[in-house]
Amino acid sequence: MYRKMLDALDRGLYRVGFTHRDARRLVLGQLVLAGCSSVVALLLAWGGLWGTAFAAGAALVTVNFWWLARFGQHALSNAVGLAGRTIFWSTLRLVGTTVVLYVLIVTAKAPVWAVLAGVSTVLATLVSWGVLKGAGSKRAKEA
Repeated sequence: MYRKMLDALDRGLYRVGFTHRDARRLVLGQLVLAGCSSVVALLLAWGGLWGTAFAAGAALVTVNFWWLARFGQHALSNAVGLAGRTIFWSTLRLVGTTVVLYVLIVTAKAPVWAVLAGVSTVLATLVSWGVLKGAGSKRAKEA
């Protein structure tokens, strides 16, 4: 059942434009990790502020990661006018992220550590992807 769900998500990501296999795997890993860890955080915090702040941080970094993966794929296939678009969209994304963090931490008084823990899900995704990619590599040396 788990495999079928992952395959369906993989096909869905392909349909929305993630044609590069590694980009699709990274986004899929982030979606699964952010979603599962957010559910666990919400359950452990009984739906309280800490769990909500964690889920908001994980959602924020997942949206940023989604955008970055889509943009990276597009940049690799079409480099014409890339500098201007990069500056514009990166600035827009940075401003949006800043506004969301301000609202979360200052206005909603969300625990900073919870938001930071949610944001760090992207690091866990990148490390696990790198380890799994390296484990499947034929260039890896044994001790």
